[in-house]
Parts: sequence; structure tokens; C-alpha cells
Amino acid sequence: MVERVKHRDDVDGCACLECRGVRSIATRRGIGDVLLWSVGFLRDRQSIPLVFLALGVVQFAGYVGPLGLELATSGLVFFAAPLARGYAVTIVSGEITGHRYTPRRAAGHALRRTPAVIATMMFVGVATMGLVFVGTILGIVVVLSDSALLTGAGIVALLVLFVLLIVVLVKFILAAEAVVVGGYGPIAALRVSWGLVSFRRRTTIVLVSMVVAIATAFAMTEISATLEPYPIVGAEMTATVVFGGSTALTYLSSAVSAAVFCHLYVQGVLE
Repeated sequence: MVERVKHRDDVDGCACLECRGVRSIATRRGIGDVLLWSVGFLRDRQSIPLVFLALGVVQFAGYVGPLGLELATSGLVFFAAPLARGYAVTIVSGEITGHRYTPRRAAGHALRRTPAVIATMMFVGVATMGLVFVGTILGIVVVLSDSALLTGAGIVALLVLFVLLIVVLVKFILAAEAVVVGGYGPIAALRVSWGLVSFRRRTTIVLVSMVVAIATAFAMTEISATLEPYPIVGAEMTATVVFGGSTALTYLSSAVSAAVFCHLYVQGVLE
């Protein structure tokens, strides 16, 4: 049985740190301390980075293999990535709350919560794609319009949509942790994540920076792999080596991010 860490308002009975078995030092760590703690924790619990590196190996195998293998590995990574994240945050939350979960127990819990995690990601994805779609339509209108008033209004609307897109991505960034660690359903997890993330905190800036860094690394990996004749990194062999290295770094960064996000979620619900 994996201990659920819910928001104080959602807990029956006493929700103090002692009753939850949480060490007070965990709630006092700053964002820098959380990052350092996460890196050190991953060195001790090496199964977490190994799981993420295994995903990188799968993706790399699809890159060097035929098209059919690439499609198969892409589908596998799509469904395995939430499982890997759930596995990581389960072990991290156990460490924070004083429960050392075995890899088998953590994997079983993550597997049971994976459908809810995927559903949550789909909700966020639909909202994001909806904003992108509306933005694309507005962009076309702005480009084709001959009216200065309509063009100005369209630009303002695009800026508003861009801000809304950032808000959605950032405010829902801890939803997966709420599903796995808190045991919430998809809608409740989105509500909890929305309440935990505040743009008035420095922590949010770090969260955004980490997401942007990982997204940029992933994008550069894909660009270096698909642009022939490899204008960025040179020869095909060089491109393969660069793709393998950048893939490994991207997934290792994702492991660190999962640990950081989990720690911040637990801190947030215990405040």
C-alpha cells in the first residue's frame, strides 16, 4: 500500500506533519536545496535514472531502425513515459514521507495510476491544442487582413492567447504528481495543481525554466535527427552520436525534473 499525500483540505482527521510522518526539514527546503536533494537522491536510488535511460534507449533504437520500428517505439514511449514518471514520484514521495518503497511496489502503484495520468495529460493537451488552433486561425486572419484595426486587434488577441497558453502549461504542471502521489482523479488533480502553482513565487520561475530547457533539448534532438543532410551537426554518423547523447541527457533531465516536481507537490500540499 502506497501512502497518499493529499491536500490538507482533502484529509480526514489530523493533517499535521507528525501524523503524516513527514520530516519538517522536507517542508523547509528552498528550490535550490530541492534541486540538490533530488540529484543526490537519484544517485542513491539508481533505478529511477535507469528507467528513464531505458526509455531513451528505446527512442534511440527507433531512430536507427526502420520506419516500422520507429513508429512502434514512439507508441511505446508515449505510454511508458507516464509510467516512468509515476515510478519516480512514488519513490520520491515515499522518501519524503518516511516510507522506503521497493521498486516492485513503486512500479505496481505507478502502473495502476498510469491511466489516470494519461487522461490528465490528455485534458491538458486538448486545452493546449485548442488554444494553439485558435491562435493559428487568428494568425491567418492577421496576415491576410488589410484593416489596421483588425490587424491590431488580432495581435492583441494573439498575445492574450499566448499568455493563456503559458498559464495552462504552468498551472497544471503538478497534475501528474497529484494523480500519483495524492491519488486524485484527473479533474481533481488539475484543480489541486492549479491551486498549488502561483506565479508570485520564485519556484514557478524555476519550474518554467526546467520545462523550457527539457522541451528545447528535445526539440534540438529531433531537429538534429531529421534535417538532412544534417546541416547542424555534420555527417550522418555525427548526427547519430549527437542524437544518442542528447537523448540520454534529455531523459536524465526528465528524471531530475520528476523528483523536483514531486518534492514541490508534497511541499505545496503540506503548507
